[in-house]
Amino acid sequence: WSCFPDAPGTPATDPMCLDQTWMTWLSALVAHEEPDITAPGFAYMLQGGDDGSNTDPFATEPVAGEEWVSSPAHVMLLMPGDLDPSIITTDHHSGHPYIMWEGTPYEHIMMPVADPAHDD
Repeated sequence: WSCFPDAPGTPATDPMCLDQTWMTWLSALVAHEEPDITAPGFAYMLQGGDDGSNTDPFATEPVAGEEWVSSPAHVMLLMPGDLDPSIITTDHHSGHPYIMWEGTPYEHIMMPVADPAHDD
């Protein structure tokens, strides 16, 4: 496991812990290269996190008029091959597991582990 105290450039503190498959994925993302995912990967962000977009893995902030994609505490799953949006939604507002960055080489499943309405 590799853990990071924060993802720089986001509005909140969003620590994350990644297994080796996710580290391979992260290295590819940072280099703008396609990751070679051959085994499932597991990661977690138990304080939640913020992303500039649910469709563009390289967005550093939301487009004008949009808000940050703020996720509650969650675990993340990488799978070899393409994910099927007919089985898992891409709606990050659903409160259910969803595909982030669907259709890109960086797509993965986000699985909330806390109800954001009850995080108090």
